[in-house]
Amino acid sequence: MKKRTKWILLSISGLLLALLCVQLYYSYVMKDTWNEESLAVQAARQHGGLVTKDKTYKSVWGENNNYWVITGTNQNQQQIMVWVKFTDDNMPVEGKDAVQAELLGNGLSEEQMREQIRKEMPGAVVKRLLPVMYEGEYTWQLQYENQGQLGYRFYRFQDGQAIGEDIILPNQ
Repeated sequence: MKKRTKWILLSISGLLLALLCVQLYYSYVMKDTWNEESLAVQAARQHGGLVTKDKTYKSVWGENNNYWVITGTNQNQQQIMVWVKFTDDNMPVEGKDAVQAELLGNGLSEEQMREQIRKEMPGAVVKRLLPVMYEGEYTWQLQYENQGQLGYRFYRFQDGQAIGEDIILPNQ
C-alpha cells in the first residue's frame, strides 16, 4: 500500500473516531434532559389528556418553579397545552395540581402571541418565546432585544395581557 493512501485512510479513520466521540459525549450530556422530557410527556398523556405531542418546552423561572410545557392534541383532536410541574430532583410532582391542561383555544397560541408582540413592540427582536408558569399564572415569557437592551416580558396565556413591569437586563 502506498504511503499516501495509508495516511488518507488513517486521517479518515481518525476523523470518524473523533465524530463518534463527539456524538457519544453529546448523548451522555443530554441523557438526563431527554429522560426528564420523556417523563413530562408521559405525565401529560396520563393526567393531562395529551394524545399527540407537537413541541416541548423546559421552563425554569424562580425557585420551586420547574415546569415542562407540552403542546399537542387531545382525544377530540383539539390543540392543548399541558404544564407538568417537576421537583428540584427533576421528577414529576405527584398530586392533583401537578399537571394542568388548557385548550389552546382558551388562550393565545405562539403565532398569535408573536403577532401581538410585533404590533406592541415593532422595533424589538424576539430572542425567545416560551410558555412558562410565572407568579402562579400560565404565561408566555418573551425574551427580547430592543434598542440594544435585553429584557423579559410576561404575557398572560388566557388574554395576552402583560403581567407586571418588563425586566431589563443590565448592559454587558
